[in-house]
Amino acid sequence: MGDAMLARLVGIILGLILASSGYVVAGWGSLGTWATTLDLGPFEPHRPAVGVAAAIVGGVLIVAALLPRPKRKPRKTAPATLGLELPDEAAPSASLVAAAAAPAAPVATPVSHTAPAAPAAAPVAPPRTFAEMRARLITLSREDSWGECARLLAAMKRAAHTDEELAIVHRDLGDFARAQGQLDEAGEAYETAVAYARQVRQTRPTDASTDLLAGALSGVGDVAEAEGRLDAALSAFEEALALRRSRGAREANDPNAQRALSVNLERLADLREDRGHRMRALDLYRESYDIAGRLAAADPARFGPDLAATRARLSELEARIST
Repeated sequence: MGDAMLARLVGIILGLILASSGYVVAGWGSLGTWATTLDLGPFEPHRPAVGVAAAIVGGVLIVAALLPRPKRKPRKTAPATLGLELPDEAAPSASLVAAAAAPAAPVATPVSHTAPAAPAAAPVAPPRTFAEMRARLITLSREDSWGECARLLAAMKRAAHTDEELAIVHRDLGDFARAQGQLDEAGEAYETAVAYARQVRQTRPTDASTDLLAGALSGVGDVAEAEGRLDAALSAFEEALALRRSRGAREANDPNAQRALSVNLERLADLREDRGHRMRALDLYRESYDIAGRLAAADPARFGPDLAATRARLSELEARIST
């Protein structure tokens, strides 16, 4: 049973209990004698009002449980920090990640009494450095080789030594876990990435370290939003946006940095709208739309869908404000 269905059932049950209790306590009718002599303590003089309040709250819970949930807002896909654009339906199972950390079992070589075969082509040497493994990871993700990605991520984690490498690999692990719906693991990985990224930026305050920290914070915000921790999500997205803005115009020739800024603006705008700050959300979406328009004009094939998604959300928000 899914979490949403369980929440609906709990709401209906609690609502029925409160509504029936209020019905009896208020004196509207009798459902047995279990509540007719119930002592309400200091609220006894207000028995009818207490019954009415309980019945109303119970009815609200039942209605809320039966109402359809609002559809998730259409939004851009967050930019992949390492090229790991893992769609939910293609994400590997959790067992692959666990298997990646385990050493491979040795395979016995069978003894053959036949004539020796022609020598096979030399295997491709596995990547040795962290940078080589990262480049290989991007290639594998684009080939949908998720099992290999999981094993390579485990190897990267063992090979990472500097704060920058540790921040990168934990951010990747967060992306990987979030794509599988493993929010606890993703949140822990992102928080670890943020800690290392802060050290990197403190030691070396460059555009690269700024982007590294902003990307890790965006991951923290995505997980917090998915878990309903909106204050934490808002804080993470605000800090990430401030970091991306701190680059000024230096990202003008970097489409990836511009797209990351656009997505960050929209993440924050969605949260602002949920809080009722529609005019602030509208300003953020308009800023994102300007960026998306410039990107789409330069590369329609790559950024055209982003522009269409931003235009749709901007039109939707403008329509809500005008009504």
